Amino acid sequence: MQEFYKVLIVDDEMLIRQGIINYIEWENEGYKIIGEASNGEEAMQLMASDHPHILITDIVMPGMDGIELVKNVKEFYPETEIIVLSSFENFDYVKQTFQNGVADYILKPKLNTEELLQTLNRVTQSQKKSLPINEAHPSIENILLKIIEGYQSNREMDYVQEQFEKCNYVLVEAFWNQRTDNQLSQKIIEQQLKYYLNIDNLYHIPIKKDSALYIVNFSEESIEPIKEAINHSDKRIAAKQLKWIISAPFRSLRELQEVYQNNHKKIQQYHFYLPDRRILSYDELPDPIDERVSFDLNHLIYLFKRKQFQEAFIYLNEHIGILSNRYDTDVFEFQSWLENITFNIIVLLGNMNYNIKELEKEKYAYFTEINDAFHVRDAISIFDSFLSKVEKQVAPETGETMSNIQLLLDYIEEHYDNHLTLSTLAKHFHFNPSYLSSYFSKHHKEGFSEYLNNVRIKNAINMLASTDMSISAISEAVGYSDPSYFTKVFKKITNTSPSTFRKVNQQQN
Repeated sequence: MQEFYKVLIVDDEMLIRQGIINYIEWENEGYKIIGEASNGEEAMQLMASDHPHILITDIVMPGMDGIELVKNVKEFYPETEIIVLSSFENFDYVKQTFQNGVADYILKPKLNTEELLQTLNRVTQSQKKSLPINEAHPSIENILLKIIEGYQSNREMDYVQEQFEKCNYVLVEAFWNQRTDNQLSQKIIEQQLKYYLNIDNLYHIPIKKDSALYIVNFSEESIEPIKEAINHSDKRIAAKQLKWIISAPFRSLRELQEVYQNNHKKIQQYHFYLPDRRILSYDELPDPIDERVSFDLNHLIYLFKRKQFQEAFIYLNEHIGILSNRYDTDVFEFQSWLENITFNIIVLLGNMNYNIKELEKEKYAYFTEINDAFHVRDAISIFDSFLSKVEKQVAPETGETMSNIQLLLDYIEEHYDNHLTLSTLAKHFHFNPSYLSSYFSKHHKEGFSEYLNNVRIKNAINMLASTDMSISAISEAVGYSDPSYFTKVFKKITNTSPSTFRKVNQQQN
């Protein structure tokens, strides 16, 4: 069977890539195009899965450019030869790539069949003797990826099992937010894990970018040493938004796909809903809150059409509060729900003759940011910024409507002398307590407790000025069971004690 040199083409211009692919009859010349990529990130994924012998790459590309790509390829795949494409004005960049091991370069204006073939033949002279060596077996990393994806052969499974000496396995993954931790790399993660696990060989499974997934082979029954190593690694790396996953242990590589699909990916999902947890292990997952409340889109539409916008916003926030605690909700489903509500609100406002030009213009940016959100708090923050713009758009109507917030304020004015808490109010009005708290603060520039204290002290002032009731009786009458606490709150708000206030007020009268 004829053996080919495998070639990967990388350029952000599709016409350039297609031009190179169509310049020559590749297989007639002993080469085979195994893929094409538009930037360095895509190229590194193809490098991991296809292991080309030759990489032909442009220099100037969005995201990971050619210089960084050359460094990464030479670091992780040193056997791959690299040919750089360059224009005259970018030739200074080409000089930098030669320091990192580039084999040759071609100026784009001179790119033609003859030039390309001559360069390829020069580059492959050093590879002719070693070409078949890696063809017998794909790399262990590549076979592990095949096992996860479910298309490995029996021969590959037997081969990779022979490479592991111990009887227990566990998957460990580190992933990070590219926006806040763009300096992190698989190499940095691997160095720390090797050091703290005290092992020389660690098999990386190239599943996706901004992530480092490893299979750890160990002999002990307990995975506590692995947990400890991850804790140390995390502290040493000290990234802003780095998260770790420790999957359930297993005893055969034939279980790898099931553990990854049914256990590992579940932990990934939990991470989205638990932004403050950096490390999640299979045996330390919190129980999801089983509060199955369905969302009624028709009710939201009804509230909008009646211009009861505050009620509509509270209804939305209440349901978001429920969804954000249901860790078993698919992340894509949660993000799609936010995007669907965003889309429906814009359509509703348009049908109600509001000016939605700016919202229409920005909606796809909202969709993209929600999809790219690293965790639930990011996604909700993006949605809240959208709702804030909607609130400004409908501001005249919000002041004319008897909203649920106003009903809540009226309720506090009437029942301030009772035992009132945020939870009892939320239950009475069928709100989510956490979102009622944030919504209250947002619209009244003070929290629920501050507002309630102000209402109680306002009424206490009236009683002190107009009655002869004792201070302890007034304390109880306005909702405080402890007179000393009442005095403390009164002094904090009025800068004087109840007794001094009464004395001064009586003298003035």
